[in-house]
Amino acid sequence: MNNSQRIIRHLLIGLLIAGAITGCGIFSTDDDQSNDEVETRATFILCEGNFGSNNSSLWQISTELTTAAGNVFQSLTGTPLGDTGQSLTVDDNRLYIVMNGSNAVEVIERTDSILHYAGRIDLAGAGPREMVVQDSTGYVTCWYINAVLAVNLSTLAVTDTIFVPGMPEDILAYEGVLYVALPLQTGWSNHDEVVRIDPVTSTITATYVVGNGPQQLAVFNNEIYVSRQWYDATYTSYRGVAQIDPGNGQVVTKDWGAGSGVDIISADGMLYLATGSGVQPLKADLTLDDESMIGAGVANQYAAGSDSNRIFIASSDFVNPGLIQVYNTQNDSLGQFIVGINPGAFAFFRE
Repeated sequence: MNNSQRIIRHLLIGLLIAGAITGCGIFSTDDDQSNDEVETRATFILCEGNFGSNNSSLWQISTELTTAAGNVFQSLTGTPLGDTGQSLTVDDNRLYIVMNGSNAVEVIERTDSILHYAGRIDLAGAGPREMVVQDSTGYVTCWYINAVLAVNLSTLAVTDTIFVPGMPEDILAYEGVLYVALPLQTGWSNHDEVVRIDPVTSTITATYVVGNGPQQLAVFNNEIYVSRQWYDATYTSYRGVAQIDPGNGQVVTKDWGAGSGVDIISADGMLYLATGSGVQPLKADLTLDDESMIGAGVANQYAAGSDSNRIFIASSDFVNPGLIQVYNTQNDSLGQFIVGINPGAFAFFRE
């Protein structure tokens, strides 16, 4: 996800004016592939833009990693994408663009590599964050109503509201149920829970205490991993990880001390976490492998994503166009691309 400077800025904005806080999340597949089974994927990047400035943008990098095309949404629709792009979700041939500041989800369809605008999900006043699709229903976490909204993806209409005890961030669908991370209490103080939701009854069926600041969720080897980042009273950032066994509910938590970076991705059969100074493999004992860091030395690291074979690291200084650098899991550079301001979310379509 993003570095501590970005989170602190947004926390301060939220505390002062209850504006839209916008740490961008990531969508990545969980397919594990060996190096000789590389499959090409179309890469989309959501650039957050500047808070309140209506200058978010959607970019696409070619499958061969040769070119980057900007303002994809505006070129398609003739209108700007909106305010504060938050996250991307791919389901089948659709790309869902969660717009935190605009309180909406824009929908694009991709058929034979041709893009079509499919509509808009209006979520006025909700503060949408992340989205997942299960059984043709979209589920969107929303900070300002402390709830997960269920959306009929045929009509793009909200059909249900599932309230949760905090401000929900990432959401994961696994084995027929939903898992939702709650990094903050409703009063903006630290929270420490992940909740399990039955989408049939729209009720919370389990609560897992995972330590402060649960942010991003990923399934790996039948376990649910939770990246964590939280702040003390002086806005010092701390981070860690947790592991949930969905079978017996056991939770293992590890604190790493001061630091930033919460994106959690898989590539070539390994789980990685973004740390602000690089992307590092997570070891079985829930510590980070310092000797196998990807992208060490990349300045102003802001977000990370993976298409299962390649790792994408985004950099931002919050003012100028952002930079995307692409690596394989041997830390070889595969290319770099200038994109929009504050690139923070990735999505990948199989070619």
